[in-house]
Amino acid sequence: MEKRFFDSNFEVVLADTFESKLINYNIRYQVYCDEMGFEDKDVFPDEIEFDEWDKNSVHFLVRHKSSENWLGGLRLVHSNANSGEFPFEEWSVPDQQIADSQRNNAVEVSRLCVIKNARRFTAKRFAPYGLPDHEVNENGNVKSIFNHKNQSRSLMWGLLGAAARYSVDHDIRSWYFIVTPALAGLLRINKFEMTQIGGACEHRGERFPYRLDVIKFLENALWLDDYKADYLLHSKIASRGEKARIRDVVESLAG
Repeated sequence: MEKRFFDSNFEVVLADTFESKLINYNIRYQVYCDEMGFEDKDVFPDEIEFDEWDKNSVHFLVRHKSSENWLGGLRLVHSNANSGEFPFEEWSVPDQQIADSQRNNAVEVSRLCVIKNARRFTAKRFAPYGLPDHEVNENGNVKSIFNHKNQSRSLMWGLLGAAARYSVDHDIRSWYFIVTPALAGLLRINKFEMTQIGGACEHRGERFPYRLDVIKFLENALWLDDYKADYLLHSKIASRGEKARIRDVVESLAG
């Protein structure tokens, strides 16, 4: 794999506009409703998957640079202002009570997802969501960008790295999340330090609750050779064409 594969081909965007949040919700619809069936499609006829936690969340997106096609997203959820709880506590009871001081400087990472065509690629180099399966560099040479076997993983790392930098900038010290054993194993293989804070729970399959220290997360060697570019603000980079397309979507929802 070429060094800085992610930074060369993709970028993470903070969804700081209503329009960009709609993009995040639509990606979630594609993954959680269309592809995996975790959520009922009939509840979201406008193909925008959202819940009560989104109003208290920060949303991120990842896209392919040259085509500007959106490929995935995640959100950071602050605890409920009334109950003080995080979403994962609906399905999992921590072994020890989480102190208010910990909650105030923590978020839950959730809705981390990548669309199917960016996950399930093969040596055939198919193109996710209309993306070209090649690029032409300055010398006129064609290179493939969608035959990297760990592309889905790269998109995930890119989203998490940007979310971690945002967290540090906003005095968020800890992350909570519930994950499958497979994802927990992947994090451990890549030497990310996590603390399991409860037993197995049932939520779309078996999952386990964890907490991690954001500073230690960013000290991992994974960030030495790639994922160095900072996240962008959607309000600063949205093209006129994209704004027009999103405006059409908003008007159709209002109608």
